Amino acid sequence: MPSPSKPAKSSAPTTNAGSSTAKILKTPPGQVMIVAIGASAGGLEAFKEFFSNMPAEGELAFVLVQHLAPDHRSLLVELIGRSTRMPVLEATDGTKVQARHIYVIPPNATLTIANGVLQVSRPAPPREHRRPIDTFFTALAGDQGDRAVCIVLAGSGSDGAQGLRVIKEHGGLALAQSGFDHEAMTGMPASAAATGLVDAVLPAAEMPKRLLAYQKQMRTGRRPSSKHAAVENEAGSAAQLKTVCELLHAEVGHDFGQYKDKTLLRRIQRRMLVVQAGTLSAYIGYLRQNSHEHELLFREFLIGVTEFFRDAAAFEALHTIAIPTMLEDKTSADVLRVWVPGCATGEEAYSIAIALREAMDAQRGPKVKIFATDIDDMAIGAARAGRYPSPLIGISAERQARWFSKDGDGYVVIKQIREMCIFSPHSVIKDPPFSRMDLVSCRNLLIYLNNDLQEQLVQAFHYALRPHGFLLLGSSERLARSARLFTELDKKQRLYVRREDVRTKPRNFPSSRIRPINPIEPAAPVAPRRIENEIEQQARQALAPWSPVYVVINVKHDVVHFGGDTGRYLGPSSGSASLNLFQLLDRPLRGVVRAAVLQAFASGQRVLREGLSTVLNGHQRPLRLIVELLATDDDKRDMCMVAFHEIDYAPRPGGTSTSDEATADTTNLRALEDELRVTRVQLHEAIELHEVASEELKSANEEYQSVNEELQSANEELETSSEEMQSINEELQTVNAELSSKNDTLNRVNSDIRNLLDSTHIATLFLDRHLAIRGYTPVMTRLFHLRDGDKGRPITEISPLIAYPELTDDVARVLRELTVTERTLVGIDNAPTFLLRMRPYLTIDNVVDGVVLTFVDITEGQRLSNEHARLAAIVNSSRDAIFGFSLDDRISSWNTSAERLFGLKARQVLGQPLEMLLPAKASAEARAFFSGQARQPQPEDFEMRWTRPDGSAVPLEMSYSPVCDPDGQAVAGRLIARDITERHGAARHAEIMLAELNHRVKNTLATVQAVAQQTAANAPDLESFNESFLARLLALSNTHNLLARESWNGAPLTDIINNELAPYCDGDELRVQLHGDNLTLLPKHALALSMAIHELATNAAKYGALSVPGGQVSVGWTTRKTRRGRQLHLQWAESGGPVVVPPEHHGFGTRLIKDGLPYELDGQVTLAFLPHGVTCVIDVPLSHGAS
Repeated sequence: MPSPSKPAKSSAPTTNAGSSTAKILKTPPGQVMIVAIGASAGGLEAFKEFFSNMPAEGELAFVLVQHLAPDHRSLLVELIGRSTRMPVLEATDGTKVQARHIYVIPPNATLTIANGVLQVSRPAPPREHRRPIDTFFTALAGDQGDRAVCIVLAGSGSDGAQGLRVIKEHGGLALAQSGFDHEAMTGMPASAAATGLVDAVLPAAEMPKRLLAYQKQMRTGRRPSSKHAAVENEAGSAAQLKTVCELLHAEVGHDFGQYKDKTLLRRIQRRMLVVQAGTLSAYIGYLRQNSHEHELLFREFLIGVTEFFRDAAAFEALHTIAIPTMLEDKTSADVLRVWVPGCATGEEAYSIAIALREAMDAQRGPKVKIFATDIDDMAIGAARAGRYPSPLIGISAERQARWFSKDGDGYVVIKQIREMCIFSPHSVIKDPPFSRMDLVSCRNLLIYLNNDLQEQLVQAFHYALRPHGFLLLGSSERLARSARLFTELDKKQRLYVRREDVRTKPRNFPSSRIRPINPIEPAAPVAPRRIENEIEQQARQALAPWSPVYVVINVKHDVVHFGGDTGRYLGPSSGSASLNLFQLLDRPLRGVVRAAVLQAFASGQRVLREGLSTVLNGHQRPLRLIVELLATDDDKRDMCMVAFHEIDYAPRPGGTSTSDEATADTTNLRALEDELRVTRVQLHEAIELHEVASEELKSANEEYQSVNEELQSANEELETSSEEMQSINEELQTVNAELSSKNDTLNRVNSDIRNLLDSTHIATLFLDRHLAIRGYTPVMTRLFHLRDGDKGRPITEISPLIAYPELTDDVARVLRELTVTERTLVGIDNAPTFLLRMRPYLTIDNVVDGVVLTFVDITEGQRLSNEHARLAAIVNSSRDAIFGFSLDDRISSWNTSAERLFGLKARQVLGQPLEMLLPAKASAEARAFFSGQARQPQPEDFEMRWTRPDGSAVPLEMSYSPVCDPDGQAVAGRLIARDITERHGAARHAEIMLAELNHRVKNTLATVQAVAQQTAANAPDLESFNESFLARLLALSNTHNLLARESWNGAPLTDIINNELAPYCDGDELRVQLHGDNLTLLPKHALALSMAIHELATNAAKYGALSVPGGQVSVGWTTRKTRRGRQLHLQWAESGGPVVVPPEHHGFGTRLIKDGLPYELDGQVTLAFLPHGVTCVIDVPLSHGAS
């Protein structure tokens, strides 16, 4: 709730917050508290840490919102499921959120919630504008109110910060992660913490404990047990609330004592829940002991969520009613002034600026000054920057393109609009208001203040507005007791205009920002010494005939000069000292002298009074009074001389006679007559003096009344002027603060730019449109002969140290086409190679005003690039799959062989968790590696079997090695997967061969033994035995050699027959004739048939066709299909030999052919001893024996 910053309405329930015994009424038992957790793609480890420490208890439900690739299946459900016993489900549209369940946002979806039911839809904005975490946080706040909880975990960017503001606006809890292994993962938590609204910043593993304590605190709250207790609690709360406000006022300087109690209590209760203070008195104790809590409570009071063009109907009313009227009488020389108190982060001020700018497009309007104020320094800083995250809520695409410029992942208000707004800290409660405003827009602030303060602020707004100025309030605010000050223009949108026939009482603002005016020191009195001699000289000249005693007085009747022995007539009276003539003069003479002085000043003429008397030394003496005006240097007759002339009178010496007595009587009588006459004269003069005094008194009274009225009018004018001076001073302070802030910002920017250019070691050159040098970095002296005095000279006049004849043409093309040009400048004689990048020089208003050239030394980069390309070519040409992954187990590289072995394209795996490559039926070694438990610097290789998307399986040998920095610290990892199908086949083949060899050796030995036995049994003597036995062993050996040559995969039938018959050809190709298909026999068939052919050839050489020169042997064979499969049909035929006589008994060779082949090969043999020659037909099945 902002103090002069704007809060939004809280949906938190009203509570009976009490004194030390009052508890907080919150979520009833059994109601689900929904916790929204946001993270980017790199937040998997944070999710695991959180849920590994989160027990499956309490009425908590969790919704995970992660940045996901829209075209990839998310593995988050499976991965999180390994760290918790709670069910983990992918969110679907219409799912009711249940306690102790975890819901995960699906890829390429927008997730919101309403009435506790998840809503899944396809995202509408472009991908770069999507902020799924902000979207769900905002929806959760609107749906759950103060029961909403949001957590921001690791991730880059600022997604989540805006939604967190909304959560806090509605009274929810906000947590952010701390403790990161990588700086890149701090973006989102840092942006959340920068709002100043996060309740706690904790490691992910410690958050579950805080959540459970928070839920318990809300669940155990209760209302007061009776009405009487409620009244007592309310009274106690008021006293304690005052204590909280006083503590906060003393610390932060802002007094919240005139805010509505319920509003403050609701915000205080939020902090009580966070710090786990069960009572208000306990929280006061916590507030006294923890100074940082003052700032957090202050931020809790200041929560304000605003947006551009909030309440479109209100801005429509401004557009149709107020803005045309304000612009109607304004010229380009005028200033249109707007005040936005409680501006928060500036969205409303910028919205009004945009609305005014759009309204003035058709005409040349006045200059606009928008004073946007708030007591929140952080909000003011954000407003001055004018940078807002994407997407811009409330801003149409047209306005976004026109009034904002893209800046990273956000947008910045263009300079034209920013210059219309002045942002400054200011409190509408304690600081003087601004003045001469055309519009005051104060929305959603008054509703949080008590009635008295509301009335004061409305009066301040009335004072701040010009005649017929406009006031815009929030939709829930009323003028109430101050309605007489304004005329309502739009009741629904709360738009008013200032009335001129009503005056408001002046209001004093005890602002320390107004400097007191130093009092003017009174002027020193003018020294009278210079004019004193002149006065004395004139007095002497005037009194020369009379030689009287005199005094000189001014218009105030004060004596300024004494002449002669004035002590005979003047003397001080008791009381305070005075030089007033009538205070010093003898009382009998006062009336006469006063009348004469007044007459002299009134007439300007000399006044003479005769017949006066005075008593000197006990004798009555006649006296003459003379009053005459004196002139000073400037001819002003503002002084007069009062002279007392005694008339000579002396008594005669000697005795007295009768005549003398008569004379004396006559003299006394005359004296009495003179005294009577003087008395009459004095009486007459006194009467005249009284009349004159009465007239003067009447005139003075009238004058005093007039002066009093003037003073009253002047006092009112002074009060008005004082208020105006306060307002002007406040405005000057605001403008000065804004200028000071901008100046500081400009200095920082200049310092940053200077340090940036100096520290980058990149040669940079700035040229204007005429190729004159504007500036350059020190490194540029390596490329051009530049000196400090060369600024302003054309670059073409400076001799370069590199070969760049195309400079002028490139500059002209860049200025003409407004494109960026790049060129590689190859060094000569082992000189460095530079990458030149030339681009237009743009002012802040996007006006092209020259070009910027940067020269980057890429010599080492080129070498590394060539080396990288060479290594990349080696990696890509490798038959092994090689891929890298980051420390957060995200796949970062994927070579061609990896695509072939795994059946996955690079775009399908890059950025995905490494665990996606873990097979479902993986070995323990593979699972340990992929979970990170067996990731030592040199782990042993392990094997796994991968099933490709097409269903084919391939055995892989996995080899891991870390990628280390120069300090030996692992910064990434690399896996090499090798297809070991052939190795497995070779191993199996070796096993088969070994078994086969073992079997064959046994068979061969058995065969040799049998041959030896049979040969011995049929040999007539030892010599015949040796000859026959060796010949048969040789035949067997020849066949073995053929099989060994073919790796025991088989032997060609042609080679087997040639080996046996070749010795009998004697160079005659017709002696032995072979014809048949190319046929390779397996070892079993080859050995059996070779022994049979050997016996037939041996018999033919001894007794048959080969025993005579003209004899011939023909061997033919074919294959054919039978019901039993493929079958070899081999036919042996002899001709041209001696007449054959059938033997009486069969020897070993005949039995081997007729009985051995059917037994070994399941074949059929027909052996015939015909007169013209021996024939033998052999039929052997080949289904598994030949190719």
